[in-house]
Amino acid sequence: MKKEKLVIACLLGLIVFGLSACRYPEPSPSIHTPEYRIIGSWKVHSTYFNGTPLDSTNINVLDSTGLYANNPGTYYYIYADHILNVMAYHNGDFRQSTFSTWVLLNKNTQLALDFTILGRRYSYTANITKLTRKELNYEYDDEDGNHWRLELQSASVF
Repeated sequence: MKKEKLVIACLLGLIVFGLSACRYPEPSPSIHTPEYRIIGSWKVHSTYFNGTPLDSTNINVLDSTGLYANNPGTYYYIYADHILNVMAYHNGDFRQSTFSTWVLLNKNTQLALDFTILGRRYSYTANITKLTRKELNYEYDDEDGNHWRLELQSASVF
């Protein structure tokens, strides 16, 4: 009986060691690869501009900067072949991005986005702070030195 418990304990130890050894160096640990977790539909849930949360009372910051893709409610559709589609709501209509790509960089800790929407080109590399199948949070500095933090929630059905 004691020998069986020892064998079971050793097997469990090997399984735990094997799973932890396969983890990727990334902001949010998971058994799924970062590429698998990031593919899907995402909706901007919260936006922070220089540390200040943006909502309906101060959304004019986005209008003055022209960064409509950062609006809460904007959708990011991330496809497996590094194609990106961004849909933003502007003046009562949904607008869709053109020429859009994404790629994970620096051992999956950074996300490079490149797209054009509403006549503005977005090309930046963001630091990923959280990446799960349900949440994607990242931060970046725009060309004017403003710091943006976006929190996206999955809009995909699993």
